[in-house]
Amino acid sequence: MPHPFHKHLLSLSNLHDWFGYSVCSACHRIYQGFKYRCYKGDCRFEIDIQCMLSSHTLEHPSHEHSLRLVHNNEGTSCSACFKRLNSWDVAYRCKKRCDFSLDVSCATLPLTAQYKYDRHPLTLTYSDNSEPSQLYCDLCEKEREPNDWFYYCADCDNSLHLNCAIGDFPYLKVGNKLEVHRHEHLLTVVKNTWNCPPCKACGEVCNGQALECKESECNLTVHWDCGQNFW
Repeated sequence: MPHPFHKHLLSLSNLHDWFGYSVCSACHRIYQGFKYRCYKGDCRFEIDIQCMLSSHTLEHPSHEHSLRLVHNNEGTSCSACFKRLNSWDVAYRCKKRCDFSLDVSCATLPLTAQYKYDRHPLTLTYSDNSEPSQLYCDLCEKEREPNDWFYYCADCDNSLHLNCAIGDFPYLKVGNKLEVHRHEHLLTVVKNTWNCPPCKACGEVCNGQALECKESECNLTVHWDCGQNFW
């Protein structure tokens, strides 16, 4: 079927590479499950179901004007994460030419998130005018930047980094197993909240989502980003 993100027809598929997961060509998130991919020639474009539901235009609460999908965004930066975009990236840009842009990853962030220690949903929030001493994450206890998006509960005054709220890989189910380079066992997607073990690669605690080897002789836990370099 056609899609505004890609010039060729896309077909539904449930096949992944030998690691057991895929990377969405639009939002660049890792995911498992169904996807749509291009089979034309050597084209390797594929998108997850979340991005497949996206359209040519977007109404986003972070901006007052409608956004339209634009191809070839070289020289543009995302107004949410400030990442510099490449010529092959698609992004949503302001129809009024406000110099406001959202890459697909930020445009598809969930508007609410759950936090185990808050009975209310946390809302995606786009800036913070709090005193500098208040700019920290209630989960990892590290600082937040005032212009970075975050999840917030106004009733309980809980603030979380994006990744602390939804995880580094929100489309991988906890308990799923992945195959990686240079390690003999499968790694399991886990979510640590108490007695978090240190990352084997960087030494920092692995609170939140991480990859863990369940074999007793390994005792191995790594952050996802660290694991990319570790293997």
